[in-house]
Formats: sequence, structure tokens, C-alpha cells
Amino acid sequence: MRRILMTLLLVMAVACNETGSMSGLDVENPLSECVLPASVQAGGEVLVQWDGFPEAPAISVVGEDGTSYEMTVTVVTASGLIFTVPASLAPGIYMVKSGQDELGTIVVLPADMPVTGLKVSSGARQGEDVSIDGIGFEEGCEAVLVDDQENEYPLETVITYSGISVVIPDDLAEGSYKMYLVQDGMKWLLSGSFLVYKDVVIKTLTRVDYYSPYVSPMMLRLSWEISRDDPVTLTVSETVINGEEESLEAYDRYICDASGYFTLDHDGFEASNDMGMSYIRNADGVVTQADVLIYGDSEATPFTWTYDADGFLTDISSPKRSLRSFSYEGGNLVKFRNTSFEYSDPALINNPSAADVVWGYMSLMEKNDPFIYFPYLLGWYTKASAQLPSAMVSPSPTGTGTEIYALTYEFDAEGYVTRMSWNSDYVVYHYK
Repeated sequence: MRRILMTLLLVMAVACNETGSMSGLDVENPLSECVLPASVQAGGEVLVQWDGFPEAPAISVVGEDGTSYEMTVTVVTASGLIFTVPASLAPGIYMVKSGQDELGTIVVLPADMPVTGLKVSSGARQGEDVSIDGIGFEEGCEAVLVDDQENEYPLETVITYSGISVVIPDDLAEGSYKMYLVQDGMKWLLSGSFLVYKDVVIKTLTRVDYYSPYVSPMMLRLSWEISRDDPVTLTVSETVINGEEESLEAYDRYICDASGYFTLDHDGFEASNDMGMSYIRNADGVVTQADVLIYGDSEATPFTWTYDADGFLTDISSPKRSLRSFSYEGGNLVKFRNTSFEYSDPALINNPSAADVVWGYMSLMEKNDPFIYFPYLLGWYTKASAQLPSAMVSPSPTGTGTEIYALTYEFDAEGYVTRMSWNSDYVVYHYK
């Protein structure tokens, strides 16, 4: 009986292969029809599944304008082949052909940016050499500046050990340009706003404002205002805005005496732990210690400021505990207290002399320990992230989980960020 059953199964299998059906159901060979992927990025590989290719297939793709492009076949098997799409092939819809046979259409997507670890400054002076860091630049590549009228200005470009070096022409007009990389016949955006100017413009931070919706239609504004007159004064305030009307609700004011000691002169919020503070700075002006008189104490508590090898602040600690710690990736501040920051757009860059937008935002998120932010507000701590954050991740207002907020920016003529926005909230940075 067992031998008879095996014989019947074998006969049924042969009949299926010959007729392509069994029990009235059509069963097709999966290779009898050509299978193409829906899309491929320029510079990528395409796997075609089909058993009808000749031994030496000639594959081409034909654009919508009728232009034919020969492809390079890298692998041929009994079940199909693989061909490579040139990185220079323009995005679009193409018909794939084997000889004169049309196999189907495929969408060619733009090629990925070939450069990783990209770092581009926010601008340069006329006639200045500019270094652009990154891995993936190739001999013969060229950086090009494009103005608002789409006029192109190719730059003298040289490969360096860390990327490329370009020269800004002496006679190039001042203003904001887009910078592109031209390589292998393709073009990629390196910077969405590259400033060309005659001289370096250094501005001083004078105020930071945070606007958020209040009781409709009113807005609430939290502000840090910095006065460098004699005496130096730092004021944090809360103001309700209703149309053209503004109502100051509360403020704290810190005044610095001749010895460098800050005193809480006006305690309107009654929230600060810091009644007074002084700072110890090294020969380079970098804060190494803050002595803070905390509410209820009779003596000041020393807080040590610790930096990494690149000069970024990593920790603020008292003898008993770490009060604040900071995390960085690729020269960007990614973790500040309970808020994380993402940096996905290399073209988002602030003026090199501008204050770090993350520190400005965080200075308005807490009023309990303002001594942390005085060195930032006064320009003593000038280390800033290499890029501007593209998003921030904050605790959800519901108290459960987190929320991701995409960030957008406005810049002044010199490339300083003047506004950072998300949803209906925004921070304004004032300079003079």
C-alpha cells in the first residue's frame, strides 16, 4: 500500500508540471513572469527575477523622453539577474528592456548624499578659504553656490585629508546662498543658508524670550534679559500678552556687585533656590567653579564645572551629588536634563558666534537653579553645537511617554538664529 501511494503522488507531481494545474487550480511557475522592484535609488542595484534571459543579456532602461541608457549587468543566474543603475541617472520612470523585450517599468529615486559626517560652516568672508569636513568627497567634485535668482557660482574646490577646501571669490556679492556638491554628474545640497560677508560679524546676546499659548487668545512670555551695564543685571520675568497689551506678572532680578557676586535683588517668583552666587574662572575665562548660597543655608555650596577634551561642559556637581550632566554626539548637545535633541539635517547651522539655541531654550525651562545659566547668558560659556537641532523629544504633557517636536528656524542677515519654533510655541533670540 505504501509503494502504491508514493507512485500516485509522483504521477500527480509530473502531471502538475506538465499541465500547470492540479485539482482544477492554476499553478504558475513563479519565474514565468518577470518580477521587477517598484523603485531603486540611483547608484543602487536592481534584482530582476525571470528565467527567460539569454546567456549574455543586454539590459537597458528607457526614459519618458525616449532616451535609452545601457545598464551594467553584474550577476546572471538561472532565475534572474542583477544590474546596477548609475548614480548619475536622473530620477524618473523608466522602462526596463532586455534587448527589444520590455520587462516592465521602474521608478529611479534620487541617489543618497555620498558624503557622511558632513560639517559646513554657516558662512565666510569674501576671499576666504573654507574647510568642509566629510567622508565621501571624490577627486573632480565641485562646490557651487546658488543665489536667490538661481545664478550658480562654482567654487575652486580641492580635496583635503578631512574633506574639501573651497575658496570664496573676492568679488562675490554679500548675501545668503545655497551650497551644493556636484559629483559624478549629480547635485546634492550641502547648506541651505551659507552667508558671504565682508567682515566677521560678532553679536552679543541681550535677551531670550519663550512664547507659548495661554488662556485664548492670550500668550505667555518668559524672558531672560541681560544688561551688561554697571552693575551687570540678569532679570527673568513672566508676562501675559493680550493683543497689544502686556502685563508683567512676576520677575526675579540678580545684580552683580564690584566683587563679582550676584545677589537675588528682587524675588517675584519665590521659586529660586539660589540667593546669591559667584564664579571662579581660569585664565581663559572659563568657569571652573560656582559658589552658590542656597535658600536656607548659611554658607555657599561649591559646584565644580567639568569639561571634556573639546571644551564642552559635561557635568556640574556639588560635593554631594551631580546636579546636571550633559551628553554629546558628533559635537552636538543631545541630552539636557529630561529633554533630548536630534540632529538630522547637516545644513541646519547657526552663525559660529551665536549662542547655543539649546541652552537658550533650557534657560527658560527652569527658574529653580538659574546659576547654571548665568555663564551662558553672559557669554562666558560659548561652546555651541556643530549643528542646529532638527527636533526635540520632551516628556509628554499628559505625564506618560514623550513627544517629538520638529523644529524650524528664522535667521537674520548675518546667519544668527532669531527664532526657533515648534507647534504654536517659539523662542526668540535677541542680539545687538
